[in-house]
This record gives sequence, C-alpha cells and structure tokens, in this order.
Amino acid sequence: MKKIRDTVGKVVNGISYISMAVCFVMVFVVAIDVILRKVSGQRFSISGSNEFSSYFLIVIVMLAIPVMQVKKGHVWVNMFVDMFPAKLNKIWMGVVLFIEAVVSAALCYAGVQQAITLLENGRATDVLNMPWWPFAIVVAFGFLELTVLLVIDFIQYFIDAGKPEEKEAIAE
Repeated sequence: MKKIRDTVGKVVNGISYISMAVCFVMVFVVAIDVILRKVSGQRFSISGSNEFSSYFLIVIVMLAIPVMQVKKGHVWVNMFVDMFPAKLNKIWMGVVLFIEAVVSAALCYAGVQQAITLLENGRATDVLNMPWWPFAIVVAFGFLELTVLLVIDFIQYFIDAGKPEEKEAIAE
C-alpha cells in the first residue's frame, strides 16, 4: 500500500507543477496590470486581469490540495487525537479519512456534472469569454486525486491498527 501511495504521490507532485506554472503566469499578468495602472493613472490596464486571476486561482488551489495530503498536511486537534490509545487513534483517523474520501468523491462527481452542464450550455466568463467547463474539470480532477489519496490513507490506517503495537525499548 505504501508503494502505491508513493507512486500516486509522485504523480500528484508532478501535476502540481501545472499549478505552479499557472501561479507564475498569474502573478506576472497581475504585476504588469498593476504597473500599467499606476504608471498611466488608471488609463491603461489588462482587460480581464481580475477575472483571469480569480479563475486561475481555482487551478492553483484544486491542484495543490492533493499535494497537502501527500505531505501529510492533514489538520486535526492534537490535544484530542493524541489522548487516544495508539490503536484507537489509528482507527479514529481511518474513520475520519473514510468520511473525507466519501465527501471528496461526491465533490468529484459534482465537478464532472457541473462540467457537463457548463459545456452543454456554452457558459463563458464575462470579460475574457473563457469557457467555464475546463475549470470544472480541474476541480473534478483535483478531487479525484484527493479521493484516491484519502482512500489509500484510510486503508493504511486500518492496516496499521491491525498490527501489534511495538513496545518502546527502555534504556538501562
């Protein structure tokens, strides 16, 4: 299971370079837009730069969320979770990850349905006239990656919970 997770993690990290490139382009466009507005006294600007940056933030966020799961960036309240015995802690985290995987799978399905609806209706952004459906596909893909990682992680937690606990060696 750990080898599968490592392989999926490498794929997720590779795909995250897309979000890094989008972030670079977005920062570049916004910086040029701000410079043009400041220098020209609001006369010149890049048309649709706000729309461009807001929609490309979707790409950045949705492709970065699975990277946080790969890096074990799961957030929980340590005071609550650490008080459990080790076996119960693993079972608890497995249950939490299972619930998150179900929700993530539902959001992936909703993203696909939204992409189909947007494609059929030909919906586009207001200023730049970019189609909306590619952004819905990115959302669905991001949640698909997250769902796969969550499923692998919750299975691993239950496998670890079934293993006998290792006793800590006491130094003499």
